Amino acid sequence: MLEKYFLRRPVESDQQSVLDLMTRCDIRDVGQPDSGLEDLQFDWSQIDLNQDAWLAFNNEGILKGYGAVLPWSCGKRLAIYDDPGTENDELFLGLLVLCEGRASNQMREMNDPQKKSLVTHVSDSVAYQKKVLEDAGYHINRYIFNMHIEVDDSIPEPAWPEGVEVRNAKTGIDDRHIHAVIQKAFSKPDHPDQPFDEWKEFMMRADLYQSDLWFLALNGDEIVGTCLCFPYEDIGWVRQLAVTEPYRKRGLGTALLRHSFQAFKQRGYKKVGLAVESSNENAYHLYERAGMHRAIHLDEYQKTLNL
Repeated sequence: MLEKYFLRRPVESDQQSVLDLMTRCDIRDVGQPDSGLEDLQFDWSQIDLNQDAWLAFNNEGILKGYGAVLPWSCGKRLAIYDDPGTENDELFLGLLVLCEGRASNQMREMNDPQKKSLVTHVSDSVAYQKKVLEDAGYHINRYIFNMHIEVDDSIPEPAWPEGVEVRNAKTGIDDRHIHAVIQKAFSKPDHPDQPFDEWKEFMMRADLYQSDLWFLALNGDEIVGTCLCFPYEDIGWVRQLAVTEPYRKRGLGTALLRHSFQAFKQRGYKKVGLAVESSNENAYHLYERAGMHRAIHLDEYQKTLNL
């Protein structure tokens, strides 16, 4: 499968080359760039590059493939990119086999009954990747939609429910309260609670966390809604939007979104995005009402290992 390619482990100086490859794959798969250097750097900070990732080069020394085994709540996530033009070379399959083997060994060593699944994400439009995954025993676990909005002067002012005020998060003071609101709002049988330290490590990471892009809706001293945003290079991103049960269906979610849209517009952004699972129909329709549209459709494939 990989006979045509030279494999080696990545090093920090490969980041831009890998990002360029990812961007080429994004354009082929979803029609637009969908990867950022910030997330790639964060991914690499979570793994051992000498064991958990591979680069594949052709005989001219051009980077054609990248695969990595990353942490995930239910086990491991496999990130696999095969350059446009390699679709018939089984490069995707070869990287999948490498990543799956490494992930299996890691999970055996962890021996955690809650972490025994492999997850990977591909565009719904890329048939050959989907076939490779299905032939390898993966199944679609859920669909994820990336929704976008162009932010301009047409964004309405937020209309806050009576008694609600908005302010920015106070680092070190609000952290655990915000986490509690998020966990309660996102709680469902197939969505286990995320421990505070794990949540904080990702959500408050130094490269993206800015407290003036974390918006809290309060009734008195009680946090009744959150809109936690990241400033990526080319797009503003709403990472976690949550509203407490008593304040749902009162326009608070829409108000928080519009507040974040305007904040990004003031920073010079032209576009804001977020991700939502297809099963979360209420959230999806909320985002549509706020003027967002579905820009990218991803399939989350999962495989549970018998360890």
